[in-house]
Amino acid sequence: MREILSVHKIGYRLLGMIHGVDSTIMPMHLLEVCLSVVQVYAGLYLTAGLIDLLLAGAYGQAAEWALYLLLVNLLLGTATVLLKRKFRGMETRIWQLFYVWMREKAFSLDYETMERPEISEKILFSERRSNMHGGLGMLLYYYCDILRALLHILLSAAMVLYVCMARPSQEAGFWGTLARPLPSMILFGGALAGMAVGSWKVYSRFGARIQEIFESHTGVENKISYLQMQVLGDAKVGKIIRLYGMQEMIFKNAMENLKSSVAFFGKMCDVERGQENANNVVSSLFAAGSYLLVALKAVTGAVTVGAFTQYAGAMNQFGSGCFKIIACHGGLREICTYMGPFLEFLDTDNLHAKGSIPVEKRTDGEYELAFEHVDFQYPGCQELVLKDVNCRLRIRGKLAVVGKNGAGKTTFINLLCRLYEPTAGRITLNGVDIRKYDEEEYRSLFGVVFQDFKLFAFPVWQNVTAGGTREDDRIRAALRQADAAEFVEKLPQGLDTYLYQELEEGVTVSGGEAQKLALARALYKDAPVVILDEPTAALDPKAEAEVYERFHKMVEGRTSIYISHRMSSCRFCDEIIVFDKGQIVERGSHETLYAAGGSYARMWDAQARYYA
Repeated sequence: MREILSVHKIGYRLLGMIHGVDSTIMPMHLLEVCLSVVQVYAGLYLTAGLIDLLLAGAYGQAAEWALYLLLVNLLLGTATVLLKRKFRGMETRIWQLFYVWMREKAFSLDYETMERPEISEKILFSERRSNMHGGLGMLLYYYCDILRALLHILLSAAMVLYVCMARPSQEAGFWGTLARPLPSMILFGGALAGMAVGSWKVYSRFGARIQEIFESHTGVENKISYLQMQVLGDAKVGKIIRLYGMQEMIFKNAMENLKSSVAFFGKMCDVERGQENANNVVSSLFAAGSYLLVALKAVTGAVTVGAFTQYAGAMNQFGSGCFKIIACHGGLREICTYMGPFLEFLDTDNLHAKGSIPVEKRTDGEYELAFEHVDFQYPGCQELVLKDVNCRLRIRGKLAVVGKNGAGKTTFINLLCRLYEPTAGRITLNGVDIRKYDEEEYRSLFGVVFQDFKLFAFPVWQNVTAGGTREDDRIRAALRQADAAEFVEKLPQGLDTYLYQELEEGVTVSGGEAQKLALARALYKDAPVVILDEPTAALDPKAEAEVYERFHKMVEGRTSIYISHRMSSCRFCDEIIVFDKGQIVERGSHETLYAAGGSYARMWDAQARYYA
C-alpha cells in the first residue's frame, strides 16, 4: 500500500504541474473519458431494448431504437474522434513540458550546482527513461484510463447490483433458489473475491520482477547513449576512428551493448507476456462466472433475453475495469520511477544564496574588483585549488594571468565571473561582496571568451549578439575588431548564414574563424570588463601577431584580463600576475618580472627559444 501511495503522490504532483501550464488539457481529457463511457452504456441499454423489441415482434418500434443506437454511436463517436485529434497537439505539448521544465530549472541553478555529478545523473536518467516510456504524455494517458476504468466499475457495479436484486419469476427449484437476490449476491461476491485474490497474486508475482528488470537496465542505456551521442553521432570523432583503425573495437562495443539491450527487452517481454496470460486466465474465469450468473437470471425469468446482453456486458466492463486499473498502475509505477529523480532535480536548491543588490550603472567604467584572502576547493576534493589569493584589478588596465597548467588561472576567472563562489574569503566589486549583487546584473559586466568557447548552429548574427538586439552596424564593427568581417562577408547569406549543419544547411567554420566569432561576441556585448582565455590558441603565428597588435584597440577604455600560456602576449599588458600551485607568486610589468629572474623569467626564456 505504501508503494502504491508513493507512486500516486508523484503522479498527482505531475498532473497538477500539467494543469498549471494549461488548464484546458485536463478538462478536455475528462470530457473524452466521460463521452466514451456514456457511449458504451448507452449502447448496452439500446441494444438490450432493441433485442427485446425484436423478440416481441414490435418491428416498427425496434427500427426506431436501431436509429437511436446509430445516432448515439455516430454523435458520441464523432465527438470522441474530434477530441482525440485535438489531443495529438496536446500530447506533443505535454511531452515537451518535461524538457521545458528541466531546462528552466537548469538555467535557474548556479553553475557550481549544475556541475555536481548527482545532478547530471538525475537529468540523464530521467531523459532516457522519458524517451523510452513516453514521459508525461503516458502519465496522463494512464490516469485517463484509470478514471475510465473507475467509471466503468461504478456504473457496471450499479447494474450488477440491480441484476442481483432482480427476483426470478420461477422461484421454485434449485435454480430458482440460486437466482434469488441473496444467493446471487453471494455468488457474485465470491466471483469478485476470487478475481481480486487472483489479480493481486499476479501483480505481486510479476510486478516486482518487472521493476527489477526495469531498474537493472540503466547501465546498459548509459553505454548505448554514450556510443550514440558522443562516438557514433560525433563527426569529429570520425578522424580518430579512421586514423587509429578503431572501427572494429567500436563496433564490438556497440554490439555487446546492443545484445545486452536486446536481452533486457527479451526478459521484459517474457515477463509481461506471462503477466498478460495470467491476467487473461483470471479475467476469463471471472467472465465465465459472470455470464453464468446473468444466464441464470435470464433462464429463471428475472431479466429479459435482451437484458442478458446488457448485464453481461456490464459485468464484462466491471472485470475489464478492475484489470485496467492494475495494468495502468504498473505503467504509472514505471513512469514515476524515473520521474521521482526528475522531481528531486526540480526541488534542488542552489548551493549559494542569490544576491539582490543592483549593480551601479556607470558610464565611466570605474569598476574596481578585488580578491581578499580567497581560498577555493572543488566539491569532493580535499586540496585547495586557490590559496589565500589577494589582488586588486587595475581599472581600465590590461592584466595578463599566466602560469603552468593547473596553476589556478581558469579557476581564478571562474570565481571572478561568479560561476563558483569562494570557499573562504571574498571577492568585491567597488568594495561590496559580489555575492550580494544580483547575479545576472553582475555578470553583465563581463564579456568573456573561454578557451572551450561554444558557437551554436544559429545564424552568425545570433552567435554574435548572443540574445541581444540585432544592430548590423555594431555587429560588423565587432567582427572587424575581431578580424572576422572579411570571411563573414564571403558567407552565402552573410550575417544570416547558419553555422554548422544541425538546424539548417549551414557552413562549417575553422577553429580560427570560430574563435574570432567568439571574440566578436565578447566585443559586441560592450561590457566594461573583457576576459580573454587563450584567444589565439587556434590561430597561426601570423594571425596571432595581428591579434596582439590590435589587442589594445579591442579593449580600449575597458578593464581587460588575458589568460595566456604564450608569454609573448604579456608584453602588451600593463601588469602580469603569475600563478603557481594556486597562489599568486609574482606580480608586476614584463620588464620588472623578467629582471627579477623568477618564475616569469624562466617561463619567458623557455618559450623564447621557439620564437627565435
